[in-house]
Amino acid sequence: MHSVLNLFSTLSKNEITYEKLGELTRSIDVHRLDFSKNADDYEKSEASDYYRDIKLLDPLEVAVLYWPPEAASAIHFHSGFYGYVLVLDGEGENIEFSFKEGKLKQLRTLCCRKGGIMNEPDGIIHLIRNSSKTNALITLHIYYPALENLDGLTLFDPVTKNMGTLNEKAANASFREPKENFKYFRENAFVFEGQNAKGNSHFVYPILPKPSSEEISEMLQSYYNEQAKEYDSFDTQHQSRTAYTRAINKAIADDFENLKPKMVLDIAGGTGRRSEEIRDLCSSEFGVSILDMSESMVQEAIEKGFEGIHSTYLDHELRPEYYDACYFLYAFGHVPNSEERFETLRKIYKELKTGGRFYFDVFNIENKNEWGLTAKSIHYSHGLNYMGYDEGDVFYKKNGGNAVAYLHYFHATELEHIIQKIGFKIVSQRNIGYVKNAGEWTDNPAEGNLFYILEK
Repeated sequence: MHSVLNLFSTLSKNEITYEKLGELTRSIDVHRLDFSKNADDYEKSEASDYYRDIKLLDPLEVAVLYWPPEAASAIHFHSGFYGYVLVLDGEGENIEFSFKEGKLKQLRTLCCRKGGIMNEPDGIIHLIRNSSKTNALITLHIYYPALENLDGLTLFDPVTKNMGTLNEKAANASFREPKENFKYFRENAFVFEGQNAKGNSHFVYPILPKPSSEEISEMLQSYYNEQAKEYDSFDTQHQSRTAYTRAINKAIADDFENLKPKMVLDIAGGTGRRSEEIRDLCSSEFGVSILDMSESMVQEAIEKGFEGIHSTYLDHELRPEYYDACYFLYAFGHVPNSEERFETLRKIYKELKTGGRFYFDVFNIENKNEWGLTAKSIHYSHGLNYMGYDEGDVFYKKNGGNAVAYLHYFHATELEHIIQKIGFKIVSQRNIGYVKNAGEWTDNPAEGNLFYILEK
């Protein structure tokens, strides 16, 4: 910790900016820091869930905080100061809000693990919490200017709808402070709109730093195992999703009428539902190998009579030049990084016969009706580019679920560069409505997902 204190104590106030603090925070190697994991080494307060060890107050504030399992700060409004929080140990969540015209709205939740950085610009409304039920969270906080007291800090309670502004007597950002430590206090002061207020089935959940390929694979297996029994029914119960998948299935079946494949590979084919529908829409007969990382879903496919392969695609060797066609539907974006996406397409090229075709759809980063533009915005505003992210990377959760999934949103130019480098010929590239005008083909590059037909 001595090196960190030297890093910040030598700064002059004239050179301190939000950007400079970010640069310095990102330069800290958490694996070489010494800090206490013993709660008794931190200053405790009955009015706060977390404990503090203030290390520096000039020219800025540096403090280490200890958060017991499930401890959290109050929702609070930063005004007149800014900084960063570096996770030293454990796993925490930074939950951001907006407050306008009497409505407190939950915007997003970011999960930060060891080495992850929470951005706290001036004007942010947020809370930090330990997301573990068993382990402590330890964080390093760097703020400018150092807070002489908490005078003017505004707190929100989403349960009681109480809102209060602390005065100079308050020692903690907590509603457990006595009433005389508030300069302003109102009961039932606002309306609260939670993350799922609009009934969205999923929400963005960035994880910092970006997990490794192996971790992402494990996350996706857990995510789809969690949904194996209900995944197909979830799809079929949503009219937009049904229209979208059926339009793509029909496009593949129509192309099969000329291609007349004998053997087809369905990558990330899940329970085999899409292959069933494509066969039903097509007059020719063909065999299908279903490959999926979810053991539960592969078992469902086997029970439907398909050949089932339980594996991630890159981890399983298939016969070269064996398949007449291959499709990778609604899942190519799960491949965790650009290197593995290149290797995936190259492997598909090798396993297709000459003249064989590959069909796949991806989420379009320019689609104004989806998460692509949000992903781009968060990527730069929250420094995800420093946390191992490629532009377009998204982690997300299903409302009511526990597992986290990963998806990459694509630029068409990004894909076409890889496609041409490998040697595929682009037979067709079209945009298809997903959220808006689901299942309808469009020429608008800012609408829908991207659907490709490639030929070897």
